[in-house]
Amino acid sequence: MTPVLAWSTPASWATEALRDPLALLVDHAHCELGAASTAQTLIARHSTETALVDALAALAAEELRHFRRVHRLLERLGGTLQPVQSNPYAVGLVKSIDRTAPEALFDRMLVSALIERRSLERFELLAAAAAPEQPEIAELFLELGPSEAGHARLFVELAVELHPDGDVAGRLEHWTELEARLIRSLPFAARIHSGPFVQRAAEPAESKRGPAFA
Repeated sequence: MTPVLAWSTPASWATEALRDPLALLVDHAHCELGAASTAQTLIARHSTETALVDALAALAAEELRHFRRVHRLLERLGGTLQPVQSNPYAVGLVKSIDRTAPEALFDRMLVSALIERRSLERFELLAAAAAPEQPEIAELFLELGPSEAGHARLFVELAVELHPDGDVAGRLEHWTELEARLIRSLPFAARIHSGPFVQRAAEPAESKRGPAFA
């Protein structure tokens, strides 16, 4: 089962994000690195959950391979990995989970599934927008997209396995609506999980005859 997003990113987002490809790749590299770190943290916190440990250990290793792939392309294009910046998208979603609730881990899996699903959507948009003039970047996102889809399914499967009586459909509806509101509220930037690009209204041209005075 793959989550269905409640809001679709406009294609204009990808066009604008690709105007600063190095910043985009730096952010993407940190997303991959962060995903590996998050998987390891979840393993440490829930070490008695064998299914989770096995699945997330494999996921962490895969995310690190993806990090290396992104980093190699970043260097080839003349960029350098910059210090990590806070990710308001991921932070906002995770902070919305009630960690004291019995279903906290269940919700954490569903939130992770949504993050992966949103990443897949963004990768698909970027691959299409980059294809004509930035083929190496297009190839990267085409290559990594299927993994994001697989990770989204994996987290839903883990949620079901860890909480077989949980209301997957109901909780996913809750989280997809929250996720859509959150990402639409974020400012645009050349980052994988930034908000939508908003075209600024053109400033009125000054009259050739000069400003009018009352």
